[in-house]
Amino acid sequence: MISRRILVISRSPALSRAIQASLGPGYQVVSSTNVIDVADEVREQGPFDVLVAGPVFASHAGMARLAGLRAAAAVPAVVLALGPKPKVSLSDIVRTGAVELIEYPTSKRQLANSLQRAFDIADVSQSGTAPAPPVVAQGVVGDRPQFAEVFTVASSSGGCGKTFYATNLACYLAAQTGQRVCLVDLDLQFGEVSTALHLRPRFTISDLLSREPVDDDDLDEHVEEYLEEHELGFSVLAAPFSPADADMIAPKDVYKVMGSLRRHFDYIVVDTPAQLSEIVLAAFDHSTRVLCMVTLDLPSIRNMRVFLTTLQKLRISSDAIGVVLNKVEDDIGINIGDVQEVLDNKIVSVLPYSREVMKSINKGSPALISAANSEIGKKLAGGMHQFLSGDVTPVLGTSANTAEISEARGFWRRRKGRTSKVPELERA
Repeated sequence: MISRRILVISRSPALSRAIQASLGPGYQVVSSTNVIDVADEVREQGPFDVLVAGPVFASHAGMARLAGLRAAAAVPAVVLALGPKPKVSLSDIVRTGAVELIEYPTSKRQLANSLQRAFDIADVSQSGTAPAPPVVAQGVVGDRPQFAEVFTVASSSGGCGKTFYATNLACYLAAQTGQRVCLVDLDLQFGEVSTALHLRPRFTISDLLSREPVDDDDLDEHVEEYLEEHELGFSVLAAPFSPADADMIAPKDVYKVMGSLRRHFDYIVVDTPAQLSEIVLAAFDHSTRVLCMVTLDLPSIRNMRVFLTTLQKLRISSDAIGVVLNKVEDDIGINIGDVQEVLDNKIVSVLPYSREVMKSINKGSPALISAANSEIGKKLAGGMHQFLSGDVTPVLGTSANTAEISEARGFWRRRKGRTSKVPELERA
């Protein structure tokens, strides 16, 4: 009985034969060389569970045709099987909505694993529901999602507090869910996550990617060996020690690392540089939520407006984007309501300017710990709570972020299976 149907579009039949050999019986592989009228091919011969696009699509025009399929929701999952050095930008790849990127030719095992992940995503897509994140309900943690939920913290300008927010979010998720959380520093040249947490990592992402060979199977087996464990219950993948090492990391490498981490963890928080580089786009492609940091000054607000427009052009779901307004002060000539309107009602959290932030960084302790009872600590927690419930709603001012923590000492929980004690909350 045929339970899965795959459409393979490639100039050579070798790709179809390799896919059939890797999957075995129970799968119907339909081969086509019609690289021009892809939509017609899907419509006439479909429905299909997965579309595999061969190396012939490795061009801007080829990626554009696949992006059209995504816009029309013509097939649940697209897999790209491209050569080792495809002449396409990562932004073109992102627009296709591909769920897997395979360097073809590859091994049968690698091909089968990639296709199986594509089938899993197709099942979610066809069911009309997304993998649910863990939710704390009366102290009970829900089932682990099939793929980790990824929070990418980004900004159009430096100095907006990305690293501060990312470190606190990782801390919050680990404490509130009791599940596996990984904080990834993708500011590859000048990452500050390790410094902000007073960590001295033994390895970095460049050490992980210096392994040979760097394929999905190898990453899945060894990725956790290159992480640094924080005492508050989350793991950290550090940025390279030297900016020169960053030049050796390609966007496709970051894409693979993110894919591997999503199979190991329940939540991933990504800290990024203040730019829309190919590396950042690779993170976006794995992200379930993009949190954009902005401060209450005209240059930052103007740049964020352009940034949000760019994300829209990249076809990142509007529902997945939220803006965190940071370092808010009174009487500086800008009304928060006006900013909310300018930023398309995307503000989901408002954080005040606080000296406790710098104190927390100097201590190497997230503000949720070192300043839990201060205004910034309470508003951080109040704004992050919505990410657990999934009920993310814009705010018109600061009123939605004034949630009090009724039992501060009961707020934090040790991560399951850990023997190290979580430091007690300190009064600010």
